[in-house]
Amino acid sequence: PGITTITEGRSAYIVRGSGIDMNLILMDGIPLYYTSHMSGLFSIFNSDAVKKLVIYKGGIPANYGGRSASVLDVTMGGDQVDEFHAKLSAGLITSKLALEIPVLKNKLTAFLAGRSSYFSVGKLHDRMKEKEGAMRVSSGMPMAKASPNQDFYFFGTDEYWYDVNGKLVWKVNDDNTLYLTGFFSRDQGILIGMTKWGNRAGSLRFNHQFTPKLQSDTSIIYSEYYTDNKAGIYIFHSWIKTSGFKQKLSWYPVEDMTVTFGGSMEYQDFNHGTLEDTSERFGKFMPPMHSLENALFAGTEYKILPSLTAYFGLRYSFFYQLGAGDSFIFDEITNEPLSSKPYSTNEAMKYYHKYEPRFSLSYVLNNQSSLKFTYNRSAQYLRLMTNSMQETWYDIWMPCTQNIPPMTTDQVALGYFLDLFNHQYHFSAETYYKDSQHAADFEDGLHNYLVDNLEAYVATGKGRAYGLELMFKKAKGRFNGWISYSVGRSENKIDVINKGEWYPSKFDKTHDFTAFISYEPLSYYFPGHKLYISALFLYSTGNAITLAEGYYYVSGIPFPYWEGRNRYRLPAYHRLDFGLKYETHVGRNLKTSLELSFYNVYNRRNVNAIGYRQGGGKVAGQKAIVDGGTSVFEPYGSSFYGFRPSFLLTVEY
Repeated sequence: PGITTITEGRSAYIVRGSGIDMNLILMDGIPLYYTSHMSGLFSIFNSDAVKKLVIYKGGIPANYGGRSASVLDVTMGGDQVDEFHAKLSAGLITSKLALEIPVLKNKLTAFLAGRSSYFSVGKLHDRMKEKEGAMRVSSGMPMAKASPNQDFYFFGTDEYWYDVNGKLVWKVNDDNTLYLTGFFSRDQGILIGMTKWGNRAGSLRFNHQFTPKLQSDTSIIYSEYYTDNKAGIYIFHSWIKTSGFKQKLSWYPVEDMTVTFGGSMEYQDFNHGTLEDTSERFGKFMPPMHSLENALFAGTEYKILPSLTAYFGLRYSFFYQLGAGDSFIFDEITNEPLSSKPYSTNEAMKYYHKYEPRFSLSYVLNNQSSLKFTYNRSAQYLRLMTNSMQETWYDIWMPCTQNIPPMTTDQVALGYFLDLFNHQYHFSAETYYKDSQHAADFEDGLHNYLVDNLEAYVATGKGRAYGLELMFKKAKGRFNGWISYSVGRSENKIDVINKGEWYPSKFDKTHDFTAFISYEPLSYYFPGHKLYISALFLYSTGNAITLAEGYYYVSGIPFPYWEGRNRYRLPAYHRLDFGLKYETHVGRNLKTSLELSFYNVYNRRNVNAIGYRQGGGKVAGQKAIVDGGTSVFEPYGSSFYGFRPSFLLTVEY
């Protein structure tokens, strides 16, 4: 509860009403900036490559920072490999391969996992159709109604994606271990011309144990998210690159006490957009930006009493916007520069620093129930600048500047947790309140990002989010599942937006309901055979959006007008998924499984965006101010996915 998807077609997620850029997503300590494939139908996290994951939506430890809502910490597999292991899967949308290799026993191990839609059964079908000369009609993307002579395709023209996870672990001796991690992903498709986007990331981590009570983790990281687009004579490039160093020490001075302390440093390089006209040899070049984000932290967790555990942490972060570049003062009305000051390479243009205290208290009431209180303050120096509630390949990450201060968020939460019937059933209820300073949103009037004064259109003010989260879960047995429900609000108050009044943020969802059940009926009667039957139902309030109240015409040209930000809602989102998975052993070392999945069983076309087309008259529910004509723009909804069946056949050795 408290964690929900944005909308159909995006794998980015909302945590307690906060923006999608407010979630720190780490893979083996590497920050990732884009986390979906195929318009959100797949995450970039390959389940075969993931050993474990931990998500914090409150009570975030002091060693994490840079985002204000949550932390998703994913640990890649391959740490301990005692024998060779291989896993091969072939499916309708994607095919996968995973290998675990003990190169030198108890010394050097290798792990490799990869997925690609290019080798899927669906892609093979598309290639055969292309050879036949069939007319293409479908991919997972929005499409017009097919004509009778068009054939179905699983993918759009030249659309495919892949990702690769790799890891080497060298145990030098009992006290020293080296970890080398790499991750690569790419998506390709014809959106507005040929578009490619993806991640390149890697890390080198050294673990050293000084004594049984003191150990050290030292990491060097690199992460890049890039986009490349070619549409006719135009070429577009953008990226964000992060290079960093992390040091963490863990100390266990006495029983039931853990102390962590250390620091981090990250250098960021931003290219916000380069649009080149190859025929005329000119283009539009957004000013590049650079920044340096540093932090020192310390935290301790201690069991004060058998029933009382406390955590105290403090993080001190400090941030520099660096040159080369110009610092601007903008006109508040026109957003045009009034003056500028040049800075040389790596010269500090602006400096910010923040103290971020963290505190949590857990109290065990009895052997079945407990209470937990958390407080944390988080500072965020980067923002994802987007005009919609959706994460898109061309979104821009922007650092703090002289005109855009960092966002600081304070969150308090109180939870009650109950175990029933020998810990087979769990119930939880949590309430929270978040207060943000310098929450950001775009002013009205920005239609694209390729402007020299983009930061002038970013307005800041206050933000708040509050709500209640309930969950009931059966965790054990052949029949298990959960029901969760969240109710909450997320709002902003910015002087130059919505007349300075509170308005729903893009990520406000009042109600969110999830129900999941899983049943395994076979193994009890036929040992060695397993059949998992599962179903998932989702319901949530539609996203808040801004629609034109009407149109007025000047010299026959229509101009929309608005009366408030995010006054309207998309239709409510709901969907039912169904799955079957059969597992059996073939001999001693071979295991096979067949998975059948049915996405959106009753083919609900969930609206994820509103577009406009020119109509022939007044639209119901809208006012039309017409000068010399009767035509208005008529809104229509678009959706990504209806019913989607799929399968995956896996052989594991």
